[in-house]
Amino acid sequence: MRVRSALASLGLGAALAIGWPATSAQAAPSGCSSWQTSPTFAYGVCNQVPAGDAWRLGIRCSDGDYDWSAWKYSTQRTSLRCNHSGAVITHHWIDPAN
Repeated sequence: MRVRSALASLGLGAALAIGWPATSAQAAPSGCSSWQTSPTFAYGVCNQVPAGDAWRLGIRCSDGDYDWSAWKYSTQRTSLRCNHSGAVITHHWIDPAN
């Protein structure tokens, strides 16, 4: 029993070491970027979005709030802003759906 368990663990470790995926690979949005145009305003875009996939823009504001855009299924850019008085964007990023 120990031998069988050790061989199974060794096989999984070898598969991961040589780069075989543990799950089936899916295409993801690519060419994604986010940027700030002012202290309170950020944009995001992905230049390639495979059919059925999605992405969204996320921000964190200095008042501790997080906000995300709606999921985008195309290359149309989107934007977000910090809504509370005096709050500025501290982080911005793109989340892929998968």
